[in-house]
Amino acid sequence: VIYHLPSHKISRGTQIIALHKMADPTKTNETTKSSTSMMPMWVTDSQIDPSWVQEKLSDFDHVPECCVVKDISNDTRKGDVPKNGATLLLQLTSREQDGNDGDHTGFGTKTAKAATTTTLVVKQVPTTRTRLAMSRQLGLAREAIFYNQLAPKIIKISSSSNNTDSDEACILPTIHFSYGDMYDGSKVIIMEDLSKGFVDSGILFGPGNPNNWNRDLKRQINGAYPPPRSGSTTTVPTSFEVANQTFLAIANVHATFWRDEALLLNSTEEEYGGSSWLRGSAWICEEDEESWRASQGMIQKIWEKYTNSYSGESESESSIRWDPLVRQIVEKAMKGISWESQKERLNVNSNFCLVHGDFWPGNVMISTDHHATSTSTEGNGGVRDLRLLDWEMVGEPKVLHTAENLVRIAVIASLFNAHFGPLHKRHLPYTDKLSYIRIFEHSDK
Repeated sequence: VIYHLPSHKISRGTQIIALHKMADPTKTNETTKSSTSMMPMWVTDSQIDPSWVQEKLSDFDHVPECCVVKDISNDTRKGDVPKNGATLLLQLTSREQDGNDGDHTGFGTKTAKAATTTTLVVKQVPTTRTRLAMSRQLGLAREAIFYNQLAPKIIKISSSSNNTDSDEACILPTIHFSYGDMYDGSKVIIMEDLSKGFVDSGILFGPGNPNNWNRDLKRQINGAYPPPRSGSTTTVPTSFEVANQTFLAIANVHATFWRDEALLLNSTEEEYGGSSWLRGSAWICEEDEESWRASQGMIQKIWEKYTNSYSGESESESSIRWDPLVRQIVEKAMKGISWESQKERLNVNSNFCLVHGDFWPGNVMISTDHHATSTSTEGNGGVRDLRLLDWEMVGEPKVLHTAENLVRIAVIASLFNAHFGPLHKRHLPYTDKLSYIRIFEHSDK
């Protein structure tokens, strides 16, 4: 089934999505044909057919003459050639036609203006057999479905720079085209290029963050926030300010979908095109135990492999130093995995909502706009504009699950308030149960 959806503020371009609730062998050829027409048409290994781009980017005024891509994927997702990469930088070169050249009869010749170049980012599942199979297994196409079905409902956070309702700061990137097919695994998303005005917020969390161990933080931070010249000021956001702003942004998402029954697998509502594509939607309905055990078993096997590889070594000999409390928490979590406790903790009567699923600083892009920052938790109240990226794992765990992990790491009460304040402020039901005691009692379990 192909859904043609109306445009919205976040995604101004064409929005198309394919949802397959059941695998129908008789529809295989039809599905493949549909997906093929939606995926990029390649002229060479590094150039997309301009006619395909023009058709999909209906919100662009200029007709592209050349569409060149560069593979900017991380090491694990790079392709053997650019077109087989997972994340591509798309450079669109076009020429705007001028009017009649000095001829007032109306029959003058048209002259081409200087070429203009626009850069966008393409996220895709390359159409190789291996990549498509992995996408089907992991459900990577759900990111495209999220942008089409759920993103329009996310309420924008009002900017703190002035108090007008019309001035809004979007927490999601602008999406120009989005297509995903959960049946065959294909996916392509064309979005705005954030590299010129935003930076990976992870660089602002210091050298103690394991993701920063191999980074030149000083060079990257100075590049994003140049040292002030004489007579000017440049403020580098602190890690607390970034965390505070991020909490507010994700709380907006949680509040928007708080106990939204249309997210459930067995929902009779078709508001989101059916929710079988959402990660965890079946688990809340106490269904699909097999896939739940498979997902938890993957984590258990990783932990088992680690503990076996370091068994018999003293801490002085091991390259990894463990805080005793952290080690106890991990071991208790591994041993406590149970389908029965899962059903008791997370079900249709619990405080479920939509969550990101891969919520870490690398998926939060923070603006490099040099404005003064604050630590207020009211309104937008944090640093500057931000974007939340990479919604491939979007689903429906309990909101407490996301909050408690971040609180355990941050251990800052104001961040707790930053997250749950918007829930109370919007007078959502059941939030009276979300107290400090409730959170930490839940964590102890």
